[in-house]
Order: sequence, then structure tokens, then C-alpha cells
Amino acid sequence: MHEYLRYRPGASQRSVLALLDRPMGDCTEFADLFTTLARALNIPARTIFGLAYAERPTPAFAFHAWNEVEVNGAWQAVDPTWNQVRVDATHIPLPTHSATLRLITGAPDLRFSVSEVDYFSR
Repeated sequence: MHEYLRYRPGASQRSVLALLDRPMGDCTEFADLFTTLARALNIPARTIFGLAYAERPTPAFAFHAWNEVEVNGAWQAVDPTWNQVRVDATHIPLPTHSATLRLITGAPDLRFSVSEVDYFSR
């Protein structure tokens, strides 16, 4: 995925079929294509929308899309845009309820803080 698509920030959202003809898009296109291809291989997958920390000229959390795939009964996060096979704590999923997302994305002064961090190893 990471090698096939060319990243283009702010690209207009296109269908997965359109991506095959013109392989460029932002994180949403990377995630949608990943979900579609995984499901075509009978691998349970879903697209996740949330915030991710990006080290840009001004580092900050920004809206981002990535994926989860089911492996041995557990959902594992992967990020095809950033070529991460295992997503780290820089990715914070947002609620999937549409009213909640509208509330969050419509708040111009949205701020949050980390109240607890748990570390685990496998």
C-alpha cells in the first residue's frame, strides 16, 4: 500500500476503483484501499478515524485515518499511510458515533490531555 499509492495531502476523496486508475490520495484513500484489499482476502478489516501525532514543521495532533485488522481474534492497528505494521500511542481513535464526531470536529478550541498511560508487552 505504502509503495503503491502516492501521498497527496488534502486530496479529494475518491472511490477505491478510482485509486486503481490514479494511485494518489491522503490517509483516507490509503486506509480505504487497505480495508478493501484485506476484506477481498477474507481478512476482517476496518478503517479507523482519529488523531495522530505528526512531526511537521509545527508538530501537532491532526485528523488521520488508519486501519485495524483482526488477527487471532484481536484487532491490531496498522497504518498504511505511514507504513507502520504496528501502530504506536501516537494514534488516538475517535468515537464512531456520527453525532459525537460532529461535536468534536466542530469545536474550534478542542483540547485534551492524557490522563493515564498503560504499557504492555506481548
